[in-house]
Amino acid sequence: MREYFIVKVKENGKLEIPLEFAYEIGLVEGAYFLVEVDTDLKEMHVERVALPGKKLVEVEVIVEDKPGALAKVSGTLGRLGINILFNEAEELESLGLSAIVAIVDMSESNISFDDLKKELEKIKEVKEVKVLDMT
Repeated sequence: MREYFIVKVKENGKLEIPLEFAYEIGLVEGAYFLVEVDTDLKEMHVERVALPGKKLVEVEVIVEDKPGALAKVSGTLGRLGINILFNEAEELESLGLSAIVAIVDMSESNISFDDLKKELEKIKEVKEVKVLDMT
């Protein structure tokens, strides 16, 4: 169900969401939200990606722009017990590459960040990997 309401901005850009809606969307202490801001349109979109207790990591991968490259990356993450919560891919046309950014949950995986990076670097199409802790 879609609801619309007006909120007033508090100090330092803070927004207060009515409690009844906050609980409905999981807006609780420790939850993780993806915030998309479009400065041209003056718009913002907020989406919950994880409840408290998750081990969130941002994975950035540059790959050759070839069919199946994204599937190999996501397959590797799945094999390692890492859950993809959000991902986005963008073609870097003039370079023949694509950039993949994923927010993943590593709370069910025993692999270290360094070992995750090494596993992704084993994929032939992968050119660069960054793993950033978000917790």
